[in-house]
Amino acid sequence: MKPTAAGQSAVAPAGTLSPPGAPPRFPALETDGPLIALLLCMVAVGIALRAYQLDEPHTLKWDEHHYVETARSYLAHKYAWNDHPPLSKLIIAGFMWALGDGPLAWRLPSFLFGVVNIGLVGALTAHVFRSRRAGLIAAAFVAMDGFFIAYSRTALLDGMIVAFSLASMLCVLRGRTVRAVLLAGLFSGCALSFKLNGAVFVFASFLACLASKPLRKYSPLLLLCALFVFYAQCAVALVNVGRSGSIAAVIEENRAMVKNHLGYTVVHPMSSKWYTWFVPTRPIFLRRDADIDGTVRALLTLGNPLLWWAAIFAVWSAAEELIKPGLARLWSDLRSGSSTRRIGLFFLLACYAGPILFWVPALRDAYIYHYLPSYAFALPLLAGLIARLYATRRPLALAFVVLAFEISLVYAPLAAELPISQSALNARLLPGWR
Repeated sequence: MKPTAAGQSAVAPAGTLSPPGAPPRFPALETDGPLIALLLCMVAVGIALRAYQLDEPHTLKWDEHHYVETARSYLAHKYAWNDHPPLSKLIIAGFMWALGDGPLAWRLPSFLFGVVNIGLVGALTAHVFRSRRAGLIAAAFVAMDGFFIAYSRTALLDGMIVAFSLASMLCVLRGRTVRAVLLAGLFSGCALSFKLNGAVFVFASFLACLASKPLRKYSPLLLLCALFVFYAQCAVALVNVGRSGSIAAVIEENRAMVKNHLGYTVVHPMSSKWYTWFVPTRPIFLRRDADIDGTVRALLTLGNPLLWWAAIFAVWSAAEELIKPGLARLWSDLRSGSSTRRIGLFFLLACYAGPILFWVPALRDAYIYHYLPSYAFALPLLAGLIARLYATRRPLALAFVVLAFEISLVYAPLAAELPISQSALNARLLPGWR
């Protein structure tokens, strides 16, 4: 770092974070060239794995029938029972209307949202840590992680929830005007309109709005906007099938849906308790087909094991960083409404913990994919940790990223449904994962 003519530093040292309020710095090629090349390669490979034979198989896999069949009913203007709010099915129906009723149309929405998630995680991480290096690391982790790839290749709604929850939090944490509040209300309302546990992100976005000095006076607008979005998508679905779209009709439709969930007592053999998701003990095969030549096409809801467990460590580390100065200090930061890294960490942790806490008292069965939204907010914390490590111990941080990439490549056949032998598949799984 060379001094200016005035004798002061022109730029901060490579690897340092930008001061609060300053835009994130982009890493310099002379210091980060190999890292940037590696991360961009991870992003490119991750997108390619998402796109690989997206229209295969031509039959429905795992729970795709819940969403595709309902979308078909919407296209035929026939009423279909929903066990979740209808927005995801309306989106799939729109693609089927435009592209025809085929596997590409079924899965293309998930693919597009999956690609968007890469950018959203990167942008959110760069903002919280004031480091585009951290943002690029986070984007690469999401791009290559098998959990996110799997839900980018199936006509399921979980990746869509992640996209809207990330977008909502990004709007609130970066925004300074009423427009940001309205967008956060729109996005969090969409998250709620996929599954009712999306209410976690409406609440988190509302709290983040209250913690922002320029936005807190607009906080009620966020809730009103989210509720309007939720009402509108329910009403559109009802009107489309010839029913009333009144507020009373929407309330009744959702009351029946909640009652059905509360009365659901069947325990699926692939369900799992929330505390097992940290290990995990029961990933789900969304597809497992054997070809004539003996090869297997499998799709498993399993993230990169290194990233999975390292992200849990990063969550613990971030929580310790927040709590160590004392809860009074944290409360003071939240009340002050200043845009600080600590506030960003707090809401990343809140969005990590919220979806898990939702399932702690739940009486009905839960599945490992309910951990996907939490995982999306854990990887930014891990990326921030690796970016900080890179500033002081560059070889160690670079080795971690390389190892993460290699492990993702090892598990890529189970994330992108690549042909693989049964013995090679078994070699990648712990006994409880088979």
